[in-house]
Amino acid sequence: MAQTVSELDRISSEEQASKQAPHEWGLGSTPRTAALRAELKWKAAVIKDFEDVISGLGKCEFRESVRIDVDRARFITESFRQTDGQPWATRQAKASAHLCEKLPIFIKAGELIVGDPNSAPDELRWHPEIDSHYMADAVTTGSFSEMVTDAEREEIVSQICAFWDGRGVADRIKAVLPEDLCQDVIQGFPSPIEAKLWEMGPVSQAYEFPVLFKQGVQARIETAQQKLKELNDRAEQIPPAEYLEKKTNWEAMIIGGKGLLRFAQRYAELARRLAADEKDDGRKRELEEIAATLDQVPARPARTFREAVQFYWMIEVAARFMPVYGHGCGFRFDQIFWPYYEADIRQGRITRDEALELIECLFLKIQELGIAVEWPVTFTGQAGAEIFYALNICGSKDDGSDASNDLSCLAMEAMANLHLNQPPLALRYHGNISPEIVDRAIDLLHLGMGHPSWYNEDLMKKGCLLRGYSPAEAQRVQMVACVTNVVDGMYVVSTGAVGVGGMILPKILEEALREGGPVGDPDRPDKPKTKDPREMRSADELLEAFLQRVSFYTKQMAFGWNLAQEVLMNTYPDPVNSLLLDEPLERGIDLKRLHKEHDTYPAVFIMGQITTADSLAAVQKLVFDERKYTMDELLTALGEDWEGYEAMRQDFLHAPKYGNDDDYADAWTVKLTTRFEETLNQVTDAWGSKVTSDGSTAAGYQMVGLTCGATPDGRKAMTVVSDGSRSPIAGADHNGPTAVLNSAAKIPYQHADLLNQRFMPVFLENGNKRLFAAYLREWYDKGTVPHIQFNVVDNAVLRDAQEHPENYRDLQVRVAGYSAFWIDLCKDTQDSIIARTEHCF
Repeated sequence: MAQTVSELDRISSEEQASKQAPHEWGLGSTPRTAALRAELKWKAAVIKDFEDVISGLGKCEFRESVRIDVDRARFITESFRQTDGQPWATRQAKASAHLCEKLPIFIKAGELIVGDPNSAPDELRWHPEIDSHYMADAVTTGSFSEMVTDAEREEIVSQICAFWDGRGVADRIKAVLPEDLCQDVIQGFPSPIEAKLWEMGPVSQAYEFPVLFKQGVQARIETAQQKLKELNDRAEQIPPAEYLEKKTNWEAMIIGGKGLLRFAQRYAELARRLAADEKDDGRKRELEEIAATLDQVPARPARTFREAVQFYWMIEVAARFMPVYGHGCGFRFDQIFWPYYEADIRQGRITRDEALELIECLFLKIQELGIAVEWPVTFTGQAGAEIFYALNICGSKDDGSDASNDLSCLAMEAMANLHLNQPPLALRYHGNISPEIVDRAIDLLHLGMGHPSWYNEDLMKKGCLLRGYSPAEAQRVQMVACVTNVVDGMYVVSTGAVGVGGMILPKILEEALREGGPVGDPDRPDKPKTKDPREMRSADELLEAFLQRVSFYTKQMAFGWNLAQEVLMNTYPDPVNSLLLDEPLERGIDLKRLHKEHDTYPAVFIMGQITTADSLAAVQKLVFDERKYTMDELLTALGEDWEGYEAMRQDFLHAPKYGNDDDYADAWTVKLTTRFEETLNQVTDAWGSKVTSDGSTAAGYQMVGLTCGATPDGRKAMTVVSDGSRSPIAGADHNGPTAVLNSAAKIPYQHADLLNQRFMPVFLENGNKRLFAAYLREWYDKGTVPHIQFNVVDNAVLRDAQEHPENYRDLQVRVAGYSAFWIDLCKDTQDSIIARTEHCF
C-alpha cells in the first residue's frame, strides 16, 4: 500500500528544524547532494545601492564569477540570420531546434537529473531576440562589463547587438506605439507607471504534466503530422488564410518538437560517453541509467518516478527556459509525481531515501538555473531573486479531501536538508488539511528560510471564478511566481508580456496633490485636470482626484498592452510550447493567439498600496477631522521633504495606521483598495478581459520608492514604500499579529495579494507550535486573505549578519514572494526587512 502522511515513520521534522547542518556531512541528505550543493554557482545579483541601479551605474556583482551565456545569443542570432523572410512561427521553431542542436551541454559529477538552458554552470542565458538595446553599453562600461571576455564583448557589440538593432521584440513593439497616446508607457521611470514589461518578454506556461507524462512528446509530434496530413487532404475546402495559419503552425510544432527530442538525445549520448570513460563502477551505472532514462523520456511516456522527474525537467529546460524567456513556474509537485512514486514504492523500484535524493538533485538544478540576463535596472534590481518558481504542495482533491501525501513531506524534507531558496514552496491550505502536514510545515518555517509560503486554496479557486473560468477549470488552479494564479492548461500569462505593467500608487497620489487645480501640469495637457487640494473638503475628494489619474494611466497602459499583444501574436509565436498544450495542438493555433480567447489577465502590479491608504487616513484625520494642519501646510512640508517640519511629520507618522485593527485606518484601506480595483475593472483590453490588480510586487517596493517624493503618512522622499500589497507599513503594526489579520481580513478578496509577517523563532517552538498552527487556521478562516508568508529570524541575528556576513552564507529571509540569501541583499533591502515588526503571541 502507498504510504500516507499519517503512516510515515518520520512524521516529525523537529530534528531537522533544530540543526543548521542536518547531517554529519553538512547540507543534503546524502554526501552526493551535499557535494553538489557545495559546488553550486549562486546566480543572484548583489546590488550595493539601488540609486546606482536606477541611474544605470550599478555594477552586477555575484558571490563568485558568473558569466553571460554568449553561446545562446550567438546561435539564436545565427538561426534568425538564416531564416529571414520565412514565417515567424517557422523562424521561431527553427531557432529553437538550432539551439537544441548547437548549445553546449554538460553533466556535472554526481548529477542524477540532467539538463540546463545555460551553456555552463557559471553562465546565465541572454535573449537578444527580446531586447538588446541596453547590452552594448552594459558589457562595455555598465553593469555586465565584468561578465564577458574582450572577445565576447566585441562579438556582442559588433555582431549580436548590431543584428538585433531594430529587429527585436521590444523594437517591433516600440515601432507601433504612438508617443502622443502612450507617452508614459514609453517613458517608464520616472512616470508613475512602468508598463514596458514586454521588454522583458517573460512567459509562464501552465503545462498539463500528467497528460504529457502519459503521452510522451513523440506522440504529440505524430498528432501534429496527422493533423497536417488531414489539412492537406481537404485543403481546397478551407479558406486560404486558415489553411496557411494551420499549416505553418503544425509544421513549426513538428520542427520545434523534434528539436526538443534531439536535445534530450544529445544528453543521452553525452551520458554514454561519460559512462564509457568512467572508472568508478557505481557512477558508470548511474550515467548508463541517465542515458537509458533519456532514451525513454520525454519522447515516450514516463514509467517510473525517476523517468517522470527527468521528463519534467527536460520540458522545463528545453521548452520553458531555452527557446523563450520562461519565468514564473508553478506546478503541483506532490500530485503530478505521486502515481509514479506510489507505484515505485509499492513495487520496490525505489526507496524513500532514494526518492528524497532524487528530489534534492532536482531542487539543486532549479537553484542553479538563475534568472535570464535582461535590462540591468530590472535584472540587478530584483534584490536577491533568481527564477520565480512556485512549487505547489498539499491542497485538496476534487472531492475536497486532503491531497497531502508523502511527496509533500519529501519536498519539505529536501528543502530542510539543502537550505536553498529555490524552488520556493507554496503550501495550499484548505479546510481539511492534515494537522500533521501543517506541523511539518511549521518545523520547516522555523528554520528561517521563508519556506513555505501559505495560500488559501479556496481563494485561489475563487480568483479563477472571478476571472470567468468555470468551476471545473478553477479546480486546476496553480500558484506561480509570487502570488499569481493560473489555470493548468489554460495559457494565462503566456504571451511574452506579464501584465499591463506596474503602477506606483504613492506617486499618483503625489501628482494629485502637486498638480491639482485648473492649470494642472502645463507640460502635460493630456493629463486629467483635478481639483486643487487646497479647495478640498475631505480626503474623499483627494481619493477621487487620485482615481481620475489611475483611470488615465490604466487606459494608457491598456492601449499599449493591446498594441504589444498584437505584435507578439504576429511576430513572436511559441511553436514548441504550442505543441505541448492540448488546444493549440488540436486546432493548429499558436498559444499566443489562443490566449486571446481565454482570460488574457491584463494585470496591474500594485506598488505602495498601503503607503497610499495610510496617507489618505492621515490627511483625513489631521487636516479635515482635527484641523490641526491646513492642506497648504501639508503641501509645503511635503515639498520640503519634511525638513524643518519634524514635529508635524511625527504627527502624520503617528496617525492611524492599517495593520492594528483600527477601524479608522482600515476603513480607508478598504475604501482605497475597492475603489482602485473598481477603477481598473472599468477598463478592458481589446479581447474583453477586465484590467485587474496583482499583488506580485517582488522587490519593487524598494526600487519605486526612489522615484517617490515624501508622502502624507510621514514617509520621507526616496525611501521604501510599503512591501507586499496587504502588508502593513514596516514597523507600523504594533498591536500584534491577530490585529494584522483582522485589518487584512476587512479588505474583501478581489485578486492575488501578498501579506508579509514576521515572528520570533521561539513562537514556532514546543508548545507555541500549537498557537502558531491556530493562528494559521484563523488566517484561513478569515476567508478574505489569499496569502501569508513569514520571516522567522530575529533581529539580533540579522544585525550580526550585517556586520559579519562571512558567518551567515546560508542565512535566508523572505523578501516578497520569494526567499533570498541575506548576503545577496543590499543594506537597504536588509534594513527594510529588519524594520518589519517582530510579532509574538
